Amino acid sequence: MPLSREATAEAYQRHLACHRAADWSGMADLFAPDATYHDPFFGLAEGREAIRDFLVRSMTGLDDWTFPIEWTAIDEGRVVYRWRNTLPVRRRDGRPFDFPGISSLAYDERGLVSNQTDLYDRAQCLQVLAEAKVPGVERIVGGAKWLSSPFVTMAHKWAGR
Repeated sequence: MPLSREATAEAYQRHLACHRAADWSGMADLFAPDATYHDPFFGLAEGREAIRDFLVRSMTGLDDWTFPIEWTAIDEGRVVYRWRNTLPVRRRDGRPFDFPGISSLAYDERGLVSNQTDLYDRAQCLQVLAEAKVPGVERIVGGAKWLSSPFVTMAHKWAGR
């Protein structure tokens, strides 16, 4: 039986509280022991401890970044929300360096996340990071299994035109 909409909204509020507090290790506790997490750069993390490692590793060094949530849709056992990944620097015209993404959460009957999938444009992400001249771009995306150093160098050159 799927989690009720009300119970799903309560479970999502716990997720949102960790998100707002940037408590990435604590957020992992909201996942089922056998949960999965899919990310465009880092690939698949399977199991709560692998998810904890991914969250902490991928968010380390991003303390000044913000991740505002633009909208949320909640159904029985499912949440989809759109967010922005906003860097702490601004463009010359005052607009932020940022890019959008969407996350999909599936909850089990206990109110634990059984799956999270993040979707965002990897090329746009690299372009924004390069335009903002973010130090350590290679570190930020270094855990990506498919991403090679020549690709990062090419993205820097392409975005710098």
